[in-house]
Amino acid sequence: MPNDPGLAADTCTYMEAVAGDGGIHATSGAWWLSPDLQLVGSISGPDKADPGVDNTVDVTMHASADCKLPPGTESLTIDLYVANPSLAMAPNNSASTTHIDSIGMPLLASGASQTHQFHWLPPTGLPAADPQSPGHKCLIARCYADPMIPNNTSFFAPDDRHVAQHNICIVPCAGPGAARRPVGCGLAVTTINPDVRKPQRTKLRATLDLEPDKHVLAVVMRRLKKTKGFSRLSPVPPRGFELQLTGFPKRKITDRTKDKRAPLYETEISLDAGQLIGINFTADLRGAKLGDAYIFHLTQHGPEGQPQGGLTVVMVAI
Repeated sequence: MPNDPGLAADTCTYMEAVAGDGGIHATSGAWWLSPDLQLVGSISGPDKADPGVDNTVDVTMHASADCKLPPGTESLTIDLYVANPSLAMAPNNSASTTHIDSIGMPLLASGASQTHQFHWLPPTGLPAADPQSPGHKCLIARCYADPMIPNNTSFFAPDDRHVAQHNICIVPCAGPGAARRPVGCGLAVTTINPDVRKPQRTKLRATLDLEPDKHVLAVVMRRLKKTKGFSRLSPVPPRGFELQLTGFPKRKITDRTKDKRAPLYETEISLDAGQLIGINFTADLRGAKLGDAYIFHLTQHGPEGQPQGGLTVVMVAI
C-alpha cells in the first residue's frame, strides 16, 4: 500500500511495527505484531476484550530524532480502532472496525516517545460479528500532527509510518477425546478489499512458522507462558491446515501443507471494491502431543503482491 497522502507532511511522528524500526516498516516479516499497541481485558487478559468493564489499551507514539512538524501544529492525535480477528481492515466500515476514540497529546521532543492509555468499555450483549464483541481483538492505531486529516477509507498499512497493527490470537484447541488425542481447531477471521474504488485479485496465505524470528518468538512466548496446558512449540507440522471460504467456488488453491520445511496454504480470489468477507482458518491437530503449540501467519496480498494485512494465530493442543 502507498502512504496516506493526508499525513505526508508529518515526517516527525511514527509508530513501530517492530521495536526499534524507527517507523520504517519492513513488510517481509510479521509487521502486524507492533509493540506499540497492547490490549488487556480486565478479566480475560492480553489481546481479549471483556464486555461492560474497563479494558485498557496502551498506545505508544514516537518522534523522529530530527522532528519537524507541519506549520501550525499545536498537538498530536492518536486514533484507536478495534476489530475481530482480521487481516486487512478499513476505518469507514463498521463491520470491519469500530473507532474507539481519538485523543490529543502534547508535542514530543525530538527522539522522544509517549504512551497513552485508553480506557475502553465494550457494550454488553453484542453479536459475535460486532468488532466490540467479547474475545480476541485486533487493534489498529495511527498518530499524526493535529493539522493533518487522515484518509477515511484506508489505513494504508503497513507502509505508512503513522499506522501500526497488533493482531495475534492464542487459540486453545480441545474437544471430545482431547485428553488422549487433540482434534481439529478453527478460528473465524474477516478481511476486506482496501480499495473502495475497484475490484482486485487478492492472495490469502497461511504459513506455519517452524523457526520464528526473535520478534515473533518474544511476542508469542509472552502469551504462551500464561496459557494453561502449553508445554512447547511443536518441532513438526500438524497433519494439515487450510483457509475455508464460501462463495468462491472457482478460487485458485495452492496446498503445500505437507512440505515439512515451509508448509503453506494459499488461495487466490477476486474481491469487489470494498468487499468484506469471512474466512475460517482450520488446522488438523490429530496426533499432536498435548501441550504442543503451532504458530501460523495469515496474510493478505494485493494484485501486485503488496502486503495488505496480517494475523498471527497460535493454536495449542490441550
